[in-house]
Amino acid sequence: MGNVQRGGIIRKNDYGTLERVGKTNTYIGSTTLPDGRVLTKRFRMSGWDEDSIAERWLRWQCRNADEEIEEEEADMANEITNEKKNPTCPFSGDECKYTCPLFSSPNGRCSIALGGVGLYNISCNLGLLSSSESIELVAMAIGELGSMAPKAVEQPKEEPVEAHVKTVADGVEAYLADKTFLAFVNLHSKTVYSPYKRFCEEQGYPVETESNFTKLIRGRYPELKANRQAGGCVFVAA
Repeated sequence: MGNVQRGGIIRKNDYGTLERVGKTNTYIGSTTLPDGRVLTKRFRMSGWDEDSIAERWLRWQCRNADEEIEEEEADMANEITNEKKNPTCPFSGDECKYTCPLFSSPNGRCSIALGGVGLYNISCNLGLLSSSESIELVAMAIGELGSMAPKAVEQPKEEPVEAHVKTVADGVEAYLADKTFLAFVNLHSKTVYSPYKRFCEEQGYPVETESNFTKLIRGRYPELKANRQAGGCVFVAA
């Protein structure tokens, strides 16, 4: 039975033995599982009723045999279920899903399977055609494949968005948006033009000329007037 005898055998069946260890009240039972493994367990009793020990041994044998069979059946069921969910491709060795190089993502199915369906449809329909039939009918036979495979959902095309081109007027408006005439009182036009030019260069706006920028300020703020000085003018309150 695959085990070493330790004492006198008091019970024996097709699956194992029940042995008494010496003259003690300790017994060793064994059982053989369907896969050939041998399990052993110690049994003790307070008196000398060997029948009760034998009953405990038999119940233990049956329980282990049933559990082993149930575990094997559960493992087989899990393997079958997993194989149905994600069968392995015989060509690439990967699971039959989008990670397999033979998988058709637009159709959501295996490309080889789709090709097989197409060849089957061709073979079934070619026999019905005569030599006088037009080639368009052959295309119709192939077209049946498209009705069997799920169609890819077409994504709506996005209209190209033209990037806004910054202009000189945008730069002037952005710079003067938060300023009043008080920001320019008693300042020379060159002093006023320098931070405007730096702002446009940092923000990516085209730069207006100094003379035109001076005219824009005078037109925007009627509270100012310009007194000419060498190389420009000075803004003063009107």
